[in-house]
Amino acid sequence: MEFTCRIENSNIDVECQVKEYRSEYLPEFYRRALDICRAQVDLVAFKMGWGLTVVLESFIDSNGIASQIVPKDDSLAQLCTAFSLDQGLDELCIKVIQSVPLFMALRDLIAAISLPNVAPVDCARAMDRLKHLVASPGMTDKQAWLQLRQALQIDEAYLKYITDYSANPRHGKPGHIPGTVTTEITRRAWIIMNRFFEYLKRGNVVLDPSEFPLLTSL
Repeated sequence: MEFTCRIENSNIDVECQVKEYRSEYLPEFYRRALDICRAQVDLVAFKMGWGLTVVLESFIDSNGIASQIVPKDDSLAQLCTAFSLDQGLDELCIKVIQSVPLFMALRDLIAAISLPNVAPVDCARAMDRLKHLVASPGMTDKQAWLQLRQALQIDEAYLKYITDYSANPRHGKPGHIPGTVTTEITRRAWIIMNRFFEYLKRGNVVLDPSEFPLLTSL
């Protein structure tokens, strides 16, 4: 892929040339184009001390047909069963607003699907925030993780899949995490967040394993 990026008066135009265009390439076009634009804008933001954000709004294919770009994963929508847009949203919205750690955990997950390259770190950080929300005061980190797993019915290996993959990028070590792994990390984090919402709805009561079977990696 060969990219040409033009930024003028806050308008961004990225041209991508490939030998063969296929619609399934779009996620990779988006990821690379966003990285290239963000690198340039972030340097300017650093120099100026400004909080700038890059948003790519539309994609024009090789036939000149334009479509809106919306970072999304429809499969994740099916994993949210704790509430719907018509029922339970207001109740949970109040709880999110009242809890800064929960607000930040939720924001981490949305950032994970908005900026794919940061998904492992953001998902792991969201789990860390949930751990502190569930844990009793004075617990060690190990005890806190155990209490989170017990409260939400999560096997240790299921949760460690999320946290272990984030270790290298979290500590600034170079390396590549395959897209299939990133997708699975995000999927698991989504399921755990959904269970935390169920936990909140029940007044912070441990989830019943008959209703919420143990989450395992098998």
